[in-house]
Amino acid sequence: MAAMSMPRVRICANACITRYERGERGIENVVDSYQMDDENRNLVLAEIYSKRPDLAADPVPEQPKEQV
Repeated sequence: MAAMSMPRVRICANACITRYERGERGIENVVDSYQMDDENRNLVLAEIYSKRPDLAADPVPEQPKEQV
């Protein structure tokens, strides 16, 4: 698959940020839901991290374990 154009990368990055801000878990999980190849995924993540550097260090929160 060819690399996406930069306007398309920005649109996808903004959509991912919006979904993350609305409560979806982990920015990388949101990006992965779009099923892009590695090249495009890396472009989108770079755009996200340039707009929101705080998300670069955002680990996926752990699910609470059930107490038996």
